[in-house]
Amino acid sequence: EMTLPYTKVTTPELRDFSLWERMGLKDFLKTTKQSFDLSVHAQYKKNKDSHSIPSPLGAVYDALSPNIHAVHQHFEKGRDKAVDFLTKSYNEAKAKFEKHKVETSLDKLPRMLRVPGYYIPMLNIEVSPFTAEMPAFGYMVPKEMSTPGFTIPGIGFSMPSYTLVLPSLEFPVLHVPTSLQKLTLPDIKILRPSDHIPVPAMGNLTYDFSFKSSIITLNTNVGLYNHSDIVAHFRSSSFSVIDAL
Repeated sequence: EMTLPYTKVTTPELRDFSLWERMGLKDFLKTTKQSFDLSVHAQYKKNKDSHSIPSPLGAVYDALSPNIHAVHQHFEKGRDKAVDFLTKSYNEAKAKFEKHKVETSLDKLPRMLRVPGYYIPMLNIEVSPFTAEMPAFGYMVPKEMSTPGFTIPGIGFSMPSYTLVLPSLEFPVLHVPTSLQKLTLPDIKILRPSDHIPVPAMGNLTYDFSFKSSIITLNTNVGLYNHSDIVAHFRSSSFSVIDAL
């Protein structure tokens, strides 16, 4: 007997149980040891013909190609706004660092962005390699904090006000590369695609299945052929020493 996992169900004890006799296998199989041959064969024969399907990519090219120059203009406007914002943040951070005589280390900050050239299939778009120096950012800026002064009456004890310089969690701009003002998009070339896409025609597919044992023999053949029309063939045959099969 055994207890099923995650439950409290216990199966009864089972002894001297024969599948050969109880399930009726002795009426179909000659012995408890059986051997059989199994063969499966699938084959696809390529068709040399092809079909031509109209492609809408030509219309996509006609829509994108004249607007490439406008994309560069929008990028330059966005670049100028970004440079102004970064320069303003850099000047504010620089003033705080110089006031409190805090040095920044820029050698450990990677500032180069490299994008290799790539090709977009189907759309026939080629993009050239792209390299740009990126601005460097920090994590802390010095910030002044003053403690209030107070006096305890009666005993004449007084605590003066102190000014402390503590690090404040921010993301200041530590370096604005001069090349950022001349940054441009990589060259984008859109090649005129074909108005038709060739699609290979369907070939011939055949499938053969064979099973042989001492009790039964089964053969099955399925075929899908591309002639003037699509034709499917199915053949199956069996032989058994048992009449019921």
